[in-house]
Amino acid sequence: MQTDTELTRNILVTSSLIYVVLNYLLPRSQIPVLVTVFYFTSMVGKLAIFKRLVGGLAPFFGTPTTWRTQWTPVLTNIPKTIGSGHLKFLALSEDSRVELLQAIKTLQSYTISSKKVNDRRRRLFKLMTWRQQRLCEDVGYLNKLKRIDKSILANQDLFNKIVEFSIQKYGIAFLDFNLLSKNTATQTSATNYRVIEALGHFTRDWDKHHEVEPLLKYIKKQLDSLPKDGKTCIIIPGSGLGRIAHEIANYGDYDVHAVEYSGLMHLCNEFIYAEPYKKEFYPYIHTCSNFYDTESQFRSSKLKQTSLPANLTLHIDDFRYFEVPNKEKYTNVVVLSVFFIDTAENFIDYLDRIQKLTVPHPKNNPIKNGYWINIGPLKYGSAAQVELNSSEIQQIRAETGWKDFDVAKSLELDEKLVGYVTDKESMWQGYYGLSMWGSERKENKANIKRETSKIGEKTEQSREKRVN
Repeated sequence: MQTDTELTRNILVTSSLIYVVLNYLLPRSQIPVLVTVFYFTSMVGKLAIFKRLVGGLAPFFGTPTTWRTQWTPVLTNIPKTIGSGHLKFLALSEDSRVELLQAIKTLQSYTISSKKVNDRRRRLFKLMTWRQQRLCEDVGYLNKLKRIDKSILANQDLFNKIVEFSIQKYGIAFLDFNLLSKNTATQTSATNYRVIEALGHFTRDWDKHHEVEPLLKYIKKQLDSLPKDGKTCIIIPGSGLGRIAHEIANYGDYDVHAVEYSGLMHLCNEFIYAEPYKKEFYPYIHTCSNFYDTESQFRSSKLKQTSLPANLTLHIDDFRYFEVPNKEKYTNVVVLSVFFIDTAENFIDYLDRIQKLTVPHPKNNPIKNGYWINIGPLKYGSAAQVELNSSEIQQIRAETGWKDFDVAKSLELDEKLVGYVTDKESMWQGYYGLSMWGSERKENKANIKRETSKIGEKTEQSREKRVN
């Protein structure tokens, strides 16, 4: 096999001969130049040094695979005709239909979006000197990036299953996606960040659910203090991947309505109750920061799928407009807000809806008792129209007809902080102090005096000591 030096010499000699001969035969034509250039460029492409050069520059412009992928339509394997579940899809509000369609589109584009981030790492890596690159290669950095690519594909398999399940359940067809082009509003499910977030919630809620346990202790304590007469409806806004709603439905004789606005979260929650998915997925691969070792970054999770409780209903809806189905069945209505109220752009909108759902009206409302149980932080988003602290919210509750039977701050209790989709093996940990309360409407028919309950199992002796 010829070396690069030998091949280069042959290319130059042959190119010169081609030009001389053709120029002699066609002295006033451009053909000699064109043929010579064509031959020269074709042969140069065979040089090993040229191939290495192209390989080194490719990450700056995207590899051929990346170029093809960018122009590949995101929507794949979508039926051309509607399925049997299409009436369920049409029964949703337009906003909810848009959310579902956007969620499907975003789930399908997960690999493209995630690999773009990994390709950027490669481009930045190439900015270092050869010596610096070699040092990092020797410890396995580039192999780690390849492993991230493979893990992305494993995650995509999970998302493909969710998409297949969702399309079948709602009978979605390709033409339905025209609704996205007509709706220019920002959708909650439109970014790959939300898909990655869903992976974390799968782990938090259905695999390693230690973060959920302290929340359930407080919630169950409050529910135990409510009247047992009549039928009770529990509404859980912002229910996410649904572990809280699932546990509460299995806890007592309640009808539980889990209300989630994000189409992506809603579809992932529904998938929990679909056919079992036994493969592993990788929730920690999307960042390379704060890991002690590579194996920690590539830890896997599995779904522990289960049956949907008969008394649990999943809704994709905006809580601000949610109405209780068959409201006439219920004597008691409880709104259970868990890590939810600080998601509001306008907190008073949430408050107004909670009141409308729970306030008894003797003449036209069969509900006799309304309650509100809350547990969560107050970490407002960037577009909040009002950012109230816990004390201010307590005053507003009093002014709008709520009577607290329990108020607590987790920072004053044994379990001071609770994690939220945090990785306990990471060097960065995310924990929150919680604002907790149980309140009842002043109009309630059953106003019962209760002792203040605490998160977890606080004894009466420790409670009195803290008060004194």
